[in-house]
Amino acid sequence: MTSIAALVVGGSPDPWEALGFAKLSSEGARTSFSLADVELVVDASLAAGSVDWCLADSAFHGPAGNIGCLGVDHVVWRTNDLDATCEEITRLTGAPRKRVRDAGGGVLQGFHRVDNVVVEVVVGGTDIAAPHMWGFVVNVADLDAVCAFAGPDVIGAVRVDGRSVVVVGLAVQVSPTFVA
Repeated sequence: MTSIAALVVGGSPDPWEALGFAKLSSEGARTSFSLADVELVVDASLAAGSVDWCLADSAFHGPAGNIGCLGVDHVVWRTNDLDATCEEITRLTGAPRKRVRDAGGGVLQGFHRVDNVVVEVVVGGTDIAAPHMWGFVVNVADLDAVCAFAGPDVIGAVRVDGRSVVVVGLAVQVSPTFVA
């Protein structure tokens, strides 16, 4: 079964390390962190804010780190063509689109499950140049502990929408969201 083995993000590794993700290695421009079930590779040679994924036949398994990371909840792709992007995700992963949700305001969301991670494909809002991964959401055991560890300058106020959710304001264009 195909899994999302790694997320590759451009920019400095410093903000990610400051958040408490378990640092696995650092070699040249690349620093690896554990998101528990997906490896986070921060590549300083790539443009800040760029993000991509690496697929593999088996899932990654790593430590929870200082923040009690439980794994990636979902990744978000932006596109102008929901059907074409979902078809490409199915072709790459073997995971068919499970459903489509009308989020209102002209926004549609398509959902796949790639092994342990939900892939959300979003169309609507503003036009984009090309389909791209936009962000990801990480599950943690204790959101209050993560907020205390990172501090108020990094993590925004907790929003409760059936689950506690906070958005991280890193000095990067791609920021994770934490859910407990």
